Amino acid sequence: FGGSVLGVLGVFGGTTAGRPALVADLFGMKSLSVTTARQLSVVLPAAFLGPQIVAHFRQQQLESAVTDLAAQVDDAAFHHAFGVGKEALPSLIEAHAVSPARLLDMLPPGAAVDPTPFVYDNALYVLAACQVAALSTNLLR
Repeated sequence: FGGSVLGVLGVFGGTTAGRPALVADLFGMKSLSVTTARQLSVVLPAAFLGPQIVAHFRQQQLESAVTDLAAQVDDAAFHHAFGVGKEALPSLIEAHAVSPARLLDMLPPGAAVDPTPFVYDNALYVLAACQVAALSTNLLR
């Protein structure tokens, strides 16, 4: 039950609404406004930048995966499937006309590993580095 409540609060913004009460309990009413303002000065930009960072690195990984898989596909099969040669791959990627799943279907079974589960790896590494940087700045106090 407790985990469910925390999950719902985290997903539906309950942590933002409950933040002043938590800060008051932990640090006292005297520093409530300053502490809450400091927290919100970090939380709000993170809420804006986090999804953009994830989307950027995901797209970068997908483009890399498509390029790697396209290199393994036979030229004739690629031209038959997409109507253009591999030299048009950047425009196909931009138009979202080619995907890892579509290219994997053109390869023999077992010829390549599906890269889809790994498209978030770099984004998570960058976000983890941001967390480490934030922790280290807190330890400097």
